[in-house]
Amino acid sequence: MLILTSDISIGEVKDIKASKVTWKSEVGSFIDSCTIELPRISYLKNTQLQQTVDLNQEQESSKRMGYAFKEGDKVCISLGYNKVNQKRFEGFVKRVNMGVPVKIECEGYGYQLYDKIFNKTYDSVTVRKLLEELTIGTCIIVSKEIPDIPLKNVRFKNVTGIKVLEWLKDECKLAVYFNMNEIFVGTLYGKTENRIKARIGWNTVKDDEFRQKAVDKTTKIVITEKNDKGEVNKTKSDQRESSGEKSLKVKAGIPAQFLKQIANRLQTKENYKGYEGNITLFLEPYAVKGMVLELDGGMYPDKTGEYFIESVSGEFGSSGGRQTVTLGFLMQK
Repeated sequence: MLILTSDISIGEVKDIKASKVTWKSEVGSFIDSCTIELPRISYLKNTQLQQTVDLNQEQESSKRMGYAFKEGDKVCISLGYNKVNQKRFEGFVKRVNMGVPVKIECEGYGYQLYDKIFNKTYDSVTVRKLLEELTIGTCIIVSKEIPDIPLKNVRFKNVTGIKVLEWLKDECKLAVYFNMNEIFVGTLYGKTENRIKARIGWNTVKDDEFRQKAVDKTTKIVITEKNDKGEVNKTKSDQRESSGEKSLKVKAGIPAQFLKQIANRLQTKENYKGYEGNITLFLEPYAVKGMVLELDGGMYPDKTGEYFIESVSGEFGSSGGRQTVTLGFLMQK
């Protein structure tokens, strides 16, 4: 018999019994999110000493009442069955909503970069070096998988750490996301050795949002950059046939080999014609963004294949535990 179990801590409070937990993590974003719902009375605290009852006691007591949690408290959530719990979220309290029930909004390790003011100028710097300096004073670990991508003429003046990540994503067209407390930035997504298996109709709950993508035309991705002399260089993806081109600007100075990888990553998503979308699973198998899902289509053999897990969102509570994975196509079996 499977029994839902949890291991939740907020700040110094351990073994928290939440009435509901929801979470989301995706490779398209560097901000993981989670909401914890708690019974209102269970986590109220009263710091007032017992005093003789008088007319002002009730009013004074209400001033001393508050919640046991505050913004910035560390949060760790592991969920599963029969005390075999897997980590679903790790981060910090962003906001405590004092309603019924109490809702604690949390964000992943990107939260530590909101108030990080960054002032740096580089003639030349690698992405790894930039991130190492950006994350000084935080609990964030820079992934060892990050390739040595050089950048030239980089200047940040009074910008937040989050703005730096946005710049890497938008201006350099790099993949930027967290794996819990580890940040990854690269031309491609991180390694995908971790695999899980699912079979439609066996260990899936819902798959009606997993459909074949409609692609009307074949578009070739072209990365363009303008150097200091005003010369425009173009790097095309390896797409062979196309009915048109889609041009995307990127910061100048990134070597051609990396530009080619960026173009091919964006191309994969642009022209994919296979199945994509959401599949809802139970809490097992344990799914994390960046993994590969080996899907057995069951009665729908055309859905069989290996899919990249782009995001994971889940819900845990009185109605049970579920996780919804958003899939993108890798290769067909």
